[in-house]
Amino acid sequence: MRRILLSAVAVATGVGALAQSAKVTKYTTPLAATVVLSEVEDKYTAQVFNLEAPSPDGNIDKEKLREVKEKVHQLFPYKVNKASRKTTAGAAPVVAIDFIADSLTGIPPDNNMAMSKGNKAINVLNSSIAVLDGTTGKMTFKKALGLWTTSLGLNGIGHHKYDPKVIYDPISDRYICVVLSGTDATNNIVICFSQSNDPAGAWNMYKFYGDIKGDTTWFDYPAISITKDEFFLTGNKLGYNSSWKTGFKETVVYQIDKQSGYTGATNLTYQIWDSIKHANGDYVRYLHPVQAGATIEGPAQYFMSNRNFGIQTDSVWLVKIPDNIASGNKNVEVKFLRTPSKYGAPPNGRQPDTSATLATNDARMLGAFYIDDEIHFANTSVNPTSGAAAVFHGVIKDYKNNPTVTHSSLIGVDTLDFGYPNLAYAGKKNGKNQAIIGFNFTGPNTFPGLAAILYDGTQYSDIVRIKEGAGSIKMLSGKEQRWGDYTGAQVDWNNPGSVWVVGIYGKKVGTNTQYGNWMAKLTSPTHVGITEKQTASRTDVKVYPNPAYQFIGFEFDMKEAEQVSFAIYDMKGQKVDQVLEKHCKQGHNLIRFNIGSLPTGNYVLKAQTATGVSVMAEKFIKQ
Repeated sequence: MRRILLSAVAVATGVGALAQSAKVTKYTTPLAATVVLSEVEDKYTAQVFNLEAPSPDGNIDKEKLREVKEKVHQLFPYKVNKASRKTTAGAAPVVAIDFIADSLTGIPPDNNMAMSKGNKAINVLNSSIAVLDGTTGKMTFKKALGLWTTSLGLNGIGHHKYDPKVIYDPISDRYICVVLSGTDATNNIVICFSQSNDPAGAWNMYKFYGDIKGDTTWFDYPAISITKDEFFLTGNKLGYNSSWKTGFKETVVYQIDKQSGYTGATNLTYQIWDSIKHANGDYVRYLHPVQAGATIEGPAQYFMSNRNFGIQTDSVWLVKIPDNIASGNKNVEVKFLRTPSKYGAPPNGRQPDTSATLATNDARMLGAFYIDDEIHFANTSVNPTSGAAAVFHGVIKDYKNNPTVTHSSLIGVDTLDFGYPNLAYAGKKNGKNQAIIGFNFTGPNTFPGLAAILYDGTQYSDIVRIKEGAGSIKMLSGKEQRWGDYTGAQVDWNNPGSVWVVGIYGKKVGTNTQYGNWMAKLTSPTHVGITEKQTASRTDVKVYPNPAYQFIGFEFDMKEAEQVSFAIYDMKGQKVDQVLEKHCKQGHNLIRFNIGSLPTGNYVLKAQTATGVSVMAEKFIKQ
């Protein structure tokens, strides 16, 4: 069963705003090193992974989160609710390209990605950085984060590298990568700016000491974004070796002139915003930057926050830093909004054949983008109808002037659990902005995998399973397994209507199952001119063997008997050859043909009816 459950849609208004003078302090840090990534010596790509890795935010919230999840499960036990199942859907996103992103992961993988206009991809995870060809998926090389940053002097005991984040800047055609090093007194933030559009080339590296105020706090859980001129980094300040009751101090924002980073300024000027508070005086928690939909704007940068430990709540906050560093403007705007439907802390993800669950963390904001007058955002939530973990998606209208949450909805399946959603702009349909939402999935009868869904401005598509797992993930000694603290989602800057995503699946290695990382390019069918009817007949397709040397088969379903044309396309979308035109009967069908004459590589078999209905568009590999 692969339908989705949706909550009711209503209209909610903003109910409060606070213009405050948050504390902002300017600093400088010297250029720490310039390193050519491809020249880093990493002969064996060897790493040791701790199988007892801490939870996000250094375990400070682990006890509290466990209590919240137990209460959530008591209030909303697992159940199958057939009456509320969705029976109609918009057109589903099409998987244009997909491939394995990396083959070795830390715990959790914390995978993130950035794709350039030149189709050069960077995939980062705990604890490595890899450069891949975005057209073929071929890995150019891979380096350990520790070796890449070794010249910074952050080596030895307590200086493990983790929580990498990377972003591509389409204005400057450059990359920015953030890596954290150590915790407590050894904590540093490393920010790396590429000197060119070649990720294999030189990077300018700066390091920022986590406990910059000497108040025994360190920096964790980074999130990043860019405006036209600046780079923003948010993270949580946590007390040394503290419990959840006293550990969290506040969320801070780093603001940096990105051009100075690209050129390798001898001394980099930046500023840190702190003491960002709600109207009641509490610190705003877990600020997530709102990224660009199709055009990078500025100087203002927006952020979102919510009640991450709420059991059932409708509260979200929109935060605005209005100007660039040079302006001297110290007014931060915090607006309190209500969502039409409620969200709450999610249960952990269930897995087949094991009592080990996958940690979904809490309900914090995990993705947001702006386009026109809208902001789309997503986080993980419990679905009260089924008790399962779901995706909560919302839309804010008129966010610059009078922000109002006009739409919010739960996306879930009663037999599956979803985790770590992220989203990006996917073009327009009938003048309405679309979003592709990527997320991890798992279930009591379903191995962990990566999926996506399309919101067309009115309704949601069925779920597309981009990569299905081959087994349950069990890497740690305890019952609760890490699932990764986020996934990646980025608009395709060559074609705003397509979206790149990266996420987790259960990868079988011998008799063991490990973390696999999968990257894919998804396209909105409505954006490329295919009507909703033209994709409505798309069903699950089995491809075997894949890869194949000679004969390959595709099993597919037809809703009604029709004439179907089958053709092979390359990964650039160019037609390679016509295979067959055949009248296909209603029901289950199989096409099998010889690909021996094709050069080695990746291809797509597209099938469509005489009326233009897409039957399938399935990738295959010729060995």
